[in-house]
Amino acid sequence: MTIRQRLTFRFTGLVSSILLLAFVSIYAFCWYFISSDFYRRLDQRVNMVGDILIRHGLHKSLIQQVSRSGKGQRTNQKLIVFDNQNRVVLETNKSLSLTIPVSVLTTIRQDERIDFRQESYYLSGSRFTTAAGQLVVMASDENTYGDAFLRRLLWALLGLLLLIVGITAFSGWFFAGDSLRPMQQIDRVVNAIFPHNQDERLPITNEDDEINRLSRTINRLLDRVGESFRLQRLFVANVSHELKNPLTQISSQLEVSLLNQRDPDSYRRTIRSVLEDVGKLTTLTHELLQLSKINQDESSDLLTDTVRIDEIVWDVRDQVMGLHPQYIVSIELGVLPDDVDQLTIQGNKQLLETALKNLTENACKFSNDGRALVRMQFGQNAIRIQIENVGQPIPADDLPYIFEPFYRSRRTTEVRGYGVGLSLVRRIVQLHGGQISVTSTINQPTIFTIELPRP
Repeated sequence: MTIRQRLTFRFTGLVSSILLLAFVSIYAFCWYFISSDFYRRLDQRVNMVGDILIRHGLHKSLIQQVSRSGKGQRTNQKLIVFDNQNRVVLETNKSLSLTIPVSVLTTIRQDERIDFRQESYYLSGSRFTTAAGQLVVMASDENTYGDAFLRRLLWALLGLLLLIVGITAFSGWFFAGDSLRPMQQIDRVVNAIFPHNQDERLPITNEDDEINRLSRTINRLLDRVGESFRLQRLFVANVSHELKNPLTQISSQLEVSLLNQRDPDSYRRTIRSVLEDVGKLTTLTHELLQLSKINQDESSDLLTDTVRIDEIVWDVRDQVMGLHPQYIVSIELGVLPDDVDQLTIQGNKQLLETALKNLTENACKFSNDGRALVRMQFGQNAIRIQIENVGQPIPADDLPYIFEPFYRSRRTTEVRGYGVGLSLVRRIVQLHGGQISVTSTINQPTIFTIELPRP
């Protein structure tokens, strides 16, 4: 069932329920008023007969006169008087046969009076104590005009209810379609967006309604999807390029070696060159595997260690200077807190070492003198790590993209690398709930800042 059908059914059902309740209330009120008024008139006739019985006894002529009194002469009215043995002592309009159950007479003698219906007749009875004993007077009549009015009222209300339900259903169908028309437009536009016109977006008006908010949300989603496709294309293009170069070199060197018989030194040089290219492939594969591992949704399960950041910084310094003797890494710890717990965070030691090592190596690699400075600040709620170097600044146009996979700045094209390191660093920092930023301007050091929250 479509949303339009559901809205129509619910709207029609709601309006129909309200109208049905109103019409039932109107009919019940009219029925109660007409019935009560007719019983009241019957009761007046019973009381008049009872008054005659008390004052004059069984005065049949007076009772006959009372039975014929009222507006017009009715052929279906009847008066019956019962004695204390439930025998009929007086009856008018004997052509009309009514059977009064003994249980009704017993109830009247207990409760003094009662009103009830028997088939189409309304009956009212009362108990009177006279000189002749306890008598029960019953008056009956057909409410011809009242019942006819109620029947006409019932049919009129039913007809009106059906008419209003039909109008409501049609109106609900129309208004539901009009309300859902923007949703249908959104459906058409979104279905037509991919793949040939990715930049098309949903129209936004100045109205602050649900449709515009939904359109803005979908547009933001499309922006993120488009950015993902762009990064995916960039990733595939760069991976293909990075894999193609060493594979081509390996293939070329092996083919050249097979063309002619060579001396052992030539083969050894070729093998060393091939091993160097294989090492590049291994390094690239390792970095890609690390990036893939950190991008998994279940990677939060890796944050199970209580890590001291100062120890990691010193370990990274030793690793970088051990691998690259020409690099110099300085550390400024700032003011150390009295509480040792403020030096720790909840995370993964190996991943944090990888992130800080990548940043430190990059700082040394792109500095003018192979130096990098690591500053640390220990706060109550977070730990800040700044890694800075002095060298050529990162171009302003490249700053928004340096954390994207395989993106390489123009000033790094001559430096060996794959453009994966900074992307891996950002993902590790985000995994730990932190933030990373960079500032780089002319005549100022380039500073990468990491903020890691403490529990």
